[in-house]
Amino acid sequence: MRITHCDRRASVFVVAELEPFDGWGGGSFCVTLSDGTYDCGLFQSLYYLCRHALAGCAAASIEWAPYVHQVYKQEAVFKVYEIEFFPIPNESWAEWHGTMLRPNPVMRRKATGRPVSTRFRNDMEETERHEKRCGLCRQVGHSRKGCPNQPTGDA
Repeated sequence: MRITHCDRRASVFVVAELEPFDGWGGGSFCVTLSDGTYDCGLFQSLYYLCRHALAGCAAASIEWAPYVHQVYKQEAVFKVYEIEFFPIPNESWAEWHGTMLRPNPVMRRKATGRPVSTRFRNDMEETERHEKRCGLCRQVGHSRKGCPNQPTGDA
């Protein structure tokens, strides 16, 4: 940032941005400390000194603390806690059993079985299906359990 115009008596500064910063476009901003107005609009919305005002105060050797709003001062925070807080009378509170966590069933993984493939298969990957054969006699139509050629325990 660069101060292009400085009027100490009226507390008016023109601050030029050299490069964009966090969404603030480059350009120049007019800071009027006596009115508490800045072109960037930060003081008007939050009552908080913007970086343009701090740069103007630093360039003109002006103390910036008097321009801080009362809300941000330590005395205002202490005034909040001066008053004693009393519990709400005649109020029945439910008994606390701790935090109850409930899992989202939609996000649960499938626990058993083979994982589902996400591959896209094409015609080249198709294999010919063969008929199942018996493990003993290699014939089609039955399995080892029901094989007619199964050895018996008589031998």
